Amino acid sequence: MPQPLVSIVTSVFNQAEYLEATMRSVLAQDYPALEYIVIDDGSTDTSLEVARRVADAHPGRVTVLTQANAGQAASLNRGWSLSRGDVLAYLSSDDCLAPHAVSRMVEALQSQPEVVVAYCDFELIDHRGAAIRTVRTEDFDLRRLRVDLVCQPGPGAFFRRAVFDRTGGWRAELRQVPDFEFWLRAATHGTFLRVPEPLAQYRIHDRSASFRAMPEARAEEICGVMRQYWQGQVGIEADLAMAKSLCIAAKNHAQAGRPWLGAKRLLEAFRLAPRLLVSAQSWRPFLFGLAFWCFGIVSVVRRFRRAQG
Repeated sequence: MPQPLVSIVTSVFNQAEYLEATMRSVLAQDYPALEYIVIDDGSTDTSLEVARRVADAHPGRVTVLTQANAGQAASLNRGWSLSRGDVLAYLSSDDCLAPHAVSRMVEALQSQPEVVVAYCDFELIDHRGAAIRTVRTEDFDLRRLRVDLVCQPGPGAFFRRAVFDRTGGWRAELRQVPDFEFWLRAATHGTFLRVPEPLAQYRIHDRSASFRAMPEARAEEICGVMRQYWQGQVGIEADLAMAKSLCIAAKNHAQAGRPWLGAKRLLEAFRLAPRLLVSAQSWRPFLFGLAFWCFGIVSVVRRFRRAQG
């Protein structure tokens, strides 16, 4: 089959330390029909300089754009709108792709025309790029996505342009879960396919968005997404989805140092779906967030004591 043009967009904000590795992982792909767009989203570090240096070393293979800070969602939408590919993807500015990732994902999409999104397993790596463990994603299950709030696509997900054209891309006002909300809408246009190979790398470091303390509004963003998604619908699935979003908000608040607000959201979840009271999966995220916050406090105290001699 003819090779479709694939467009990958990277939005970068103050990730100069990792951006070169990200870009080189795209440039090392064995798939020739590839368009790569890097958008500097108002970085205050040397991210733009890094992007231009790598692009200059590979003439004609990378388009580098810059803009005032608008957020990842707005940046990616801009990149996808300017792109020409029939298959679209994004790669965070601290993540990487395996050299044959694009080839495998295009093969998966071409093998099943009804599939609109293909996603893969991935490796967790540390700030130096050393492997931590392999994450085996779940086979796609719409109920797991919309009720259990399990976001099966992760780094290394590719989708057809038609999905972007029909959905309008990511919602620019969302800062915490724009990808999850996008997959919810994408799932109304076709099915997803898991490629059971680790074709991407997700970097864990102290500035990862997943490990930063969230402002209150961002901590509850998932709740707003669920309210809108299930608006006007009643029943066990809607209540359970809303309750699970409250459990996630509880974890976010606890991790950000708002344990009492987190406990309040957890109680709201149990009132909405009492069955969650006996589920360890409901309690575990909150306890994890609480432990994460407490560990941060202990670390600060220890550093202060060392500084005092």
